[in-house]
Amino acid sequence: MTEEGQHPQALQQPAAAGVNEFPLPSWVPEWALHAPSMKVIPPGPKSRDVVKLDKEYVSHAYDRVFTFTIDRAAGATVADVDGNQYIDWTAGIAVMNAGWGHPAVVDAIRLQSEKLVHSFANDTYFDKEAELARLLSEISFSGRLKGTFFGNSGAEAVGAAAKLSTYYTRKYEFLSFYGAYHGRVGPALNFTSKLKYRFGFGPMNNTLFAPYAYCYRCPFKMEYPSCDLYCMHFMEEQVMNLGGSTGSLAAVIVEPVQGEGGYIVPPDRFMPFLRKFCDRNNALLIADEVQAGLGRTGRIWSSEWTDTVPDILVTGKAVGGGIPLGAMISKPEIMKRWRPGAHSSTFGGNAIQMAAGLAHINAIVGERLPERAASLGTYVMRRLREIQERHEIMGDVRGLGLMIGVEFVRDRKSREPLDITQLQVKCYRKGLLTLTAGTYGNVMRISPPLVISSEFMDRGLEIFEEAVRDFERDLTQAQAAAGPAAPPSAH
Repeated sequence: MTEEGQHPQALQQPAAAGVNEFPLPSWVPEWALHAPSMKVIPPGPKSRDVVKLDKEYVSHAYDRVFTFTIDRAAGATVADVDGNQYIDWTAGIAVMNAGWGHPAVVDAIRLQSEKLVHSFANDTYFDKEAELARLLSEISFSGRLKGTFFGNSGAEAVGAAAKLSTYYTRKYEFLSFYGAYHGRVGPALNFTSKLKYRFGFGPMNNTLFAPYAYCYRCPFKMEYPSCDLYCMHFMEEQVMNLGGSTGSLAAVIVEPVQGEGGYIVPPDRFMPFLRKFCDRNNALLIADEVQAGLGRTGRIWSSEWTDTVPDILVTGKAVGGGIPLGAMISKPEIMKRWRPGAHSSTFGGNAIQMAAGLAHINAIVGERLPERAASLGTYVMRRLREIQERHEIMGDVRGLGLMIGVEFVRDRKSREPLDITQLQVKCYRKGLLTLTAGTYGNVMRISPPLVISSEFMDRGLEIFEEAVRDFERDLTQAQAAAGPAAPPSAH
């Protein structure tokens, strides 16, 4: 790796030129061109009314990040009911890749809803379902993946991938990774490592976990490349051979770039190693591209950075352009093993889903948004590293395209994680929407709509650094108020 946390092939991305090289698309309405614009300190009075109603009637399982009430959005701007406008660095959790309110997606939904809403696709044929399946195959390693099952979410697609894997291999074990997030329901929860999400839902004993190639926090205290990717050898020699697997490994499921785990970009040898490992063990390789896919990293699929063709690819989030949709795409010889009735979804292949998915993916491809993400991401990474030099608590800056993580620490030597909940609050109250990630909640993820402008990114970076300065000041004041640390005990 050329810089810690930096994927070598990321340097092949074209460098961003002038700061104004990337304007917002012409379809973005006038009202959404001037974010941020803060009318009141959130939550405003209208938001508070909705929050009160929500707390009385909506499940408390939702882990709400922002206390405002969203009203509308366009391009890379989100507005709340009190008139505040925010620069969006979240894309609705990496969903709105072609931008909020893209006219092609909006028109597709409107026109389809006027004609047919529910396509009854489990029992009839539907033209847009076939068309979207063909499009997904065409953009998936030049058609080497061919055969798509549609569901309603990424988690549902993961569940379908698990079922197909066991159906095809006649084996039942899976290998996942520390920090992995594949969903919170069914088999997807089996493969998700975070205890908070798994708590109370056992037993789950058909999944093995191995260390991800998280070089900034290597559990073996080694460094790449001198480590020779030791975490993968540990997986093969220890996890698999010494009391882990019973010899019935159906598949390895992996995020080529970890999302909820902290926007972790592994070394370029990681995915090819897994490909060979699966081949040696007659197991399938499942690439979870739910968060990293469809242009976010600068390629259609993040697996493309290392030319690693999975046996099964799962996608969700951005695939529906804001409409709930998940898809599982596999090599044809694997998908053909399923027989009619082997799997089903009442709303999979739904007419609105298919229309929105076609429009959104065509916009991503036709408007060259992966290339835009690559160039703009290079510029943003450079700017963030300049900011990092001025702030000791920014331990690591890493990413591909517009999937960028900034990891915060108490100091760079110890790398002790620093909770950044209050930093996130400071950002959104200044008009910048961000999301956190990471096992310790100490990673700020930057995943804006891919249509975001250079100007919006610069405005966001200014707010971000201002919030970091305020956060550092608060930390210093809190430490001063607490007084000097007690001397270590002689015992």
